[in-house]
Amino acid sequence: MTTSTSRPPNRTTRPPAPWQPPTQLHELADTGPVASVYLGTRNDVRDGADRVLTTWQGIRRRLRDEGAPESMLVALDQCMRQAPVHGETMAAFASADGRSHVEHLSRAVEERVCLGPLPHASPLLTARHRGVPVIVVVTDRRGADLLLVEPGAHDLVCQVIGEDLLITGSAPEGYHRRLERAEEQWTANARAISESLTWLVDRSRARLVVAGGEPGTLQLLRAGLEPRIRALLVGVRAPPSDPGQLAARARVMAADAAALEEAAVVEEVLAGLADGRACVGAAPTLRAVVRGQVEEVLITPDEADRHRVRRLSVDVAGLRRRRRDVGSPTGPHAALSDVLVRAAGATSTVVRTIRDGRRLDGGVGAVLRGPVDVSPLVG
Repeated sequence: MTTSTSRPPNRTTRPPAPWQPPTQLHELADTGPVASVYLGTRNDVRDGADRVLTTWQGIRRRLRDEGAPESMLVALDQCMRQAPVHGETMAAFASADGRSHVEHLSRAVEERVCLGPLPHASPLLTARHRGVPVIVVVTDRRGADLLLVEPGAHDLVCQVIGEDLLITGSAPEGYHRRLERAEEQWTANARAISESLTWLVDRSRARLVVAGGEPGTLQLLRAGLEPRIRALLVGVRAPPSDPGQLAARARVMAADAAALEEAAVVEEVLAGLADGRACVGAAPTLRAVVRGQVEEVLITPDEADRHRVRRLSVDVAGLRRRRRDVGSPTGPHAALSDVLVRAAGATSTVVRTIRDGRRLDGGVGAVLRGPVDVSPLVG
């Protein structure tokens, strides 16, 4: 039995939730087996689309031999025609009734094909969770370019354009007046940039702002920011006209930030074991997630998927509807990570993948919502 005290989880200090799988992906398992295909894509080569389709034909034959229905294969045919659109990897999922879902990933993922009772979502989640939303700001005297680099989305570019006053003339009186006007205008421009940056941070929940630009402009921007936004700002040296170089550096910094957030949540789980605010291990974690008693579940896919789940018991009073939503894998065993992701989607639980799960028994753990009394669900 796993119990916990009634002390609520500390949501104010825990890192914000990472990207979560959409409802459409969870719903694919409602009508039978699901095919999951991770395929490398290259949109920067001339024959990238032909390579994808050639590789897909071999995968298609393999899925057909494993028993995939024609409706599923036709749905995946349509998905493959979308590649390569952008990114390094395409994750395509299709159900037996012909529904499908596609995600394009900005990083390379090992190519794999799965046909099972649930979508194999852990590679998708792992790729999405390897970065946090970050904003790149390149400032000059007229305004700034703002670039939102967000996992699972296209980069969003915003521009703030103000007025640029040139300081010319040799007369001291006229020069000083122009200088005053220029400083006033630069201050107004910086205020407009800070307002746009604040809006973008609030909209994206960015945890990092990487800034560079012309000398002097960054100091004006920093001075006009709210303390909470200023705390996110990291100034770096880069060519003022090259936001792409800043964006590349920002992605590296975002990956480091994501690793720090993972470590913080792991520490919260380990600290909560002493007074019952958390649990670790395959069976306790799965039981708690299925019952809706988990605030956030941590999964190390490589470690967790050593465990296979045959079925979920429905012999618990009051849980039949939720168990139907979670799913009851039968036949071939389902990977533990897939069952946890499915259960989390049905119980409004946050899923976070972890790179290093050696400190979590079985590679999984959870932060609990409140007191629990868990009876066996795994058979």
